[in-house]
Amino acid sequence: MQIKKYTGKTMAEAMAKVKQELGDDAVILNSRQVKTGWFGLFASKQVEVIAALEKEPVRLKPRQRVEEQTPAPSVPQTAQQPVIHPTVTPRHLPAGLERIESLLSTDSFVGLGWEERINELFYTTRSVEAVERFVRDEIQRVFKAAPETSRYVMLVGPTGVGKTTTLAKLAAHYKLEEGKTVGLITTDTYRIAAIEQLKTYAEILNIPVEVAYDFDDFRRAKQLFARKDIVLIDTAGRNFRDEAYIEQFHHHHDFSETNLSLVLSLTSKLKDMETIYGQFAPLPLRSLIFTKADETSDIHAMFKLVRDSGLPVAWLTDGQEVPDDLVEGNAGRLTEKLLEKEGWPRWTKQGV
Repeated sequence: MQIKKYTGKTMAEAMAKVKQELGDDAVILNSRQVKTGWFGLFASKQVEVIAALEKEPVRLKPRQRVEEQTPAPSVPQTAQQPVIHPTVTPRHLPAGLERIESLLSTDSFVGLGWEERINELFYTTRSVEAVERFVRDEIQRVFKAAPETSRYVMLVGPTGVGKTTTLAKLAAHYKLEEGKTVGLITTDTYRIAAIEQLKTYAEILNIPVEVAYDFDDFRRAKQLFARKDIVLIDTAGRNFRDEAYIEQFHHHHDFSETNLSLVLSLTSKLKDMETIYGQFAPLPLRSLIFTKADETSDIHAMFKLVRDSGLPVAWLTDGQEVPDDLVEGNAGRLTEKLLEKEGWPRWTKQGV
């Protein structure tokens, strides 16, 4: 890791030096105000920034000479090969309900105890459509109504889940579709690239953005946007397993009048998503936001996270387009999205 110190008259000047020398992938380890001068004479205040750049060593796989390669030993035709029998999964539902059984066998749905009611319904009605309707209604019942929009909307979550892109989509939605005045605040001073990305979106949308390096900056930024209809707040996304990272939110943010949303990527493993939620649970979370629905073949982990946490879904993103690819957390729409991924066209295309 390359670590260097930079100074400037302002934070913006110091950050520009960091970006120029280390690039957008640099991370900010520390920043503070310092005094320069001889023994305190003619001293002036400057900003000192400690930045780092992680450089991964390039590992080249050694080439193997052709003559050194040892051919695999041939297997005699008379040798007895072990016979591998495919594992047969015991069926719990009647024939014709394979699609439903496939869904209920996933980690997100296993153990719900729906099989008995499904069997009874199917043998009574002999209708696959009636059973699918039952499953759809049960899924939809888990999704709560999306929370009302607060004046401040803050996104938290680990790195790589798409918080900054989601924030840009929300900014475009509130300004272009709802006609609201919007302000942006970022407290993600850990990554230069995140600041630049948000500023780019802000310039395109003609929305003001403020960078908060500490709690005083954060409070001043909120005061500057006192007349805005809605203020969207981006936060640093570092290692979610670092308990100190979670604790610092209480020291750097004010959660009053704030809809605090935990952002989770649907490309993550269910176990990791549950761990992430457990780490952020001490914060006053009011909703969940799920991203990258377009990058995975199933999104049923969303169902289990909502069922276990009891939190509503505020938004779902299913693409990179801004301001498109943003789905509001409506229970019916979320259910249709889930079943669409599972290949249930009967319900998704007809909107039943």
